[in-house]
Amino acid sequence: MTGKTSDAEADRLFTELESLVTGHFDSVERDLQTAISLVMSEQSTIRDEANRDALAKIETLLAHVSPSTEPERPKLMAALPKWVEKRSKENLSAKKQVMDENRIRDFVSFAGDRPLNKYKFSDFQKYADLLVRVPVNYKKFPALKHMSFAEVADYNDALSGKKRYETLVDKSIQDNYLSPLKTFFLAMGVDHDFRSPLTDGTIRISAAAKEGIDRQPLQVADLNKWFAYSAQQKRSDEKWLPLLGALTGARIGELIYLQGKDIFRVESGAYIIDLTKGMLQRDGSTTKRKLKNKSSRRYIALHECLIKAGFIDYATSRHADEWIFPEAHRWAGTIVKHPADAASKRMNKQLKHVGVHRRLEVVFHSTRHSAKDFMRIAKVEKRTADMQTGHTFTDVADTYGSKQLRSDEIEYLAAMQLPEGLDLSPYSQPQVARDGQKGRFKL
Repeated sequence: MTGKTSDAEADRLFTELESLVTGHFDSVERDLQTAISLVMSEQSTIRDEANRDALAKIETLLAHVSPSTEPERPKLMAALPKWVEKRSKENLSAKKQVMDENRIRDFVSFAGDRPLNKYKFSDFQKYADLLVRVPVNYKKFPALKHMSFAEVADYNDALSGKKRYETLVDKSIQDNYLSPLKTFFLAMGVDHDFRSPLTDGTIRISAAAKEGIDRQPLQVADLNKWFAYSAQQKRSDEKWLPLLGALTGARIGELIYLQGKDIFRVESGAYIIDLTKGMLQRDGSTTKRKLKNKSSRRYIALHECLIKAGFIDYATSRHADEWIFPEAHRWAGTIVKHPADAASKRMNKQLKHVGVHRRLEVVFHSTRHSAKDFMRIAKVEKRTADMQTGHTFTDVADTYGSKQLRSDEIEYLAAMQLPEGLDLSPYSQPQVARDGQKGRFKL
């Protein structure tokens, strides 16, 4: 089934479902819910009045079906704490865990706290339709923060022109609001023996949703402006993160949590970042390093220009259990609660200062795009580039072979030709001979 459903098709669907109900009251509810899910998932769009009326008829029909004999499961809010506890043991950042829990609570505020097996696919579709109209971060605004999603959406719709608040983008709705719900209900279905209402259908984001802004790489001229400013900064994170981001493609959350032990020289003489090991505690124990996904647990080759720039000398002077960027974790005697978020804000502040920041489009994360472009220009093989930046393999063939950078790949990336015109002179340091201590590079 493709395209929009006509009035005749909608009526035919209703008639067929109505006949299905006759004589099958004990099992029809699940069949009807599956039918709704299939209708929603197979069509390219479900947004005109005919479709809405058809689904409303189906919902009415469900309301008159004899009650299901299927036992009720726990209510959502009663089951949520156990799910949160399980997630705390997974390889997820604390920020991700809190955000996903909040998104589940947001859904309950919309659909109500019901037994887990009493939610319908249409509840989620209606929720997605509402999210399209909800302002971004509306709880930050005093006039809006106490409103429900429905109230704030109606309030924003009533505003005119420039007074209207910017609404959620399609990607944010999918990734930040709907994806946690799918993960939650699939897990609850397993734990409580029921079929998730999101198993068979695909929630459609309305065409009215604002399109997301694609990240753009920082161009060579932009990077030159940024490096000229960042190289003069006294804080270690403000000085080195721009250069590291552009040359490695590492995420800011990966760089902020680097310790002295994570940067060392391999047999070939090149230096690497090792994200495969845990975090070293002061008492000698280790805790698991939390990264975005499995492919993030990797080696990262460091370009040889970082030696002359002075970064290697600085990084290898840090003790094994010390942060490479201590100011990012404690500043003015205060512990920073969310180091990566705070660092990201500082980096974007720098980009604004040098005049190259564009909201959502050109931010620190843009350095990952720049690094990928640099590797393409230098003819680095795609698989090697993906391992360097921690991107998941999309080709089955790429999953075969070494799962970490080989020695020859590290050497190639360390000596890779950088783009013409990239000016690293602001970071140039006097060449000082070192005494060959472990972790030092003799220049």
